[in-house]
Amino acid sequence: MTTTIQPEEIMARAKDVFKQVRDWRRTIHAHPEISFTEVQTARLVQSVLNDLGVEAETAVARTGVVGRIEGGGGPTVGLRADMDALPILEENGFEFDSQRSGLMHACGHDAHTAILMGAATLLKGFADEGRLPGNVRLLFQPSEEARDENGMSGAAMMIQEGALKDVDAVFGLHVDTKTEVGKVATRAGTLMAAGDTFDLTIKGFGGHGARPHLANDPILIASQVVQAINNIISRRIDPLAPGVISVCTFHAGTARNVIPETVEIGGTIRSMTQDIREQLYVELERACSIAESLGGSYKLEIQKGLPPTVCDPEATAVAFDALNPLLGTDKTFEMDPMMASEDFSYMLKEAPGAFLRLGVKNPEWDREYPVHTSTFRIDEEALLVGVASLTAVALKWMADQS
Repeated sequence: MTTTIQPEEIMARAKDVFKQVRDWRRTIHAHPEISFTEVQTARLVQSVLNDLGVEAETAVARTGVVGRIEGGGGPTVGLRADMDALPILEENGFEFDSQRSGLMHACGHDAHTAILMGAATLLKGFADEGRLPGNVRLLFQPSEEARDENGMSGAAMMIQEGALKDVDAVFGLHVDTKTEVGKVATRAGTLMAAGDTFDLTIKGFGGHGARPHLANDPILIASQVVQAINNIISRRIDPLAPGVISVCTFHAGTARNVIPETVEIGGTIRSMTQDIREQLYVELERACSIAESLGGSYKLEIQKGLPPTVCDPEATAVAFDALNPLLGTDKTFEMDPMMASEDFSYMLKEAPGAFLRLGVKNPEWDREYPVHTSTFRIDEEALLVGVASLTAVALKWMADQS
């Protein structure tokens, strides 16, 4: 027989496992593994789940782990954590710094994994007491940061292999270095952008730098194209519709006195809706075609990436209903949309849910330590908040649906 579980009990149990969760996080942090190589991390997850008595399926999406906690029937809620690290050399100086040169947990996935193991500990405890109002699917996902040879991320591959089959809702979280520890945010609707990339090759014909009139300089052509690309957002897109196109690489030439034959350009495309996404493709093609009017030629290749991360309004409301009494209404808020992308978006297309942003910034720090940098860090008190938050949201959603 299930009973209502109060926020105070959830927080108390989260405090009981905090030191263990911190140790897990530090162990994972010291042994980072990049996308689709998370073998040691998966082995730790499997060991923890086995010790809890949780059924665990391994080698899902190559190196992922799926755990199942059975309650007294009812709905099934999925909880997701990504496990992969980044090819970054750590420069922090902590005792648990990366022991693998050139690899680092610089995006908080070590924290996500430890938090989900902590939440699993709490939820399995409630299940053993007959107090779990549903079932829990634990989704320890590989490769959020990268794609395989077929262009699939870890989330897409887990879905393809059935990890979300019969899951009625799914929730996840991500560290947020701009938000102070103790706070959690999300929003209904589009939270994070679609993320696409493009490669552009522009050709003219080369010559000697002292005789430019005998060449057709592709650098000059490319400069005009880049200017046109930068005008797309300000002049071709509705000002009320968020979108970004950024040129991030520009390569040409090998000698200071030689006009090259080609220029190679690369960049990113971000959008919040599918309509704007498609329009940006069209406008980018149009901007690149300027090369032809200047006597050159071009080849544009757009690589479609992650879709927008869209939180279900009902699931988001349930999340706030769980978080407000747990943390206090002054510690939860609706955040603005972000132009960053996240492959949890695939899971939110499979089942309704929400993505939580977990504050990890210590208020006494004199600056932010952003993700994807060599000095990224978190206030580890956020691990406690994360465990309690994921647990509370899962319990609230199951109880409301039962």
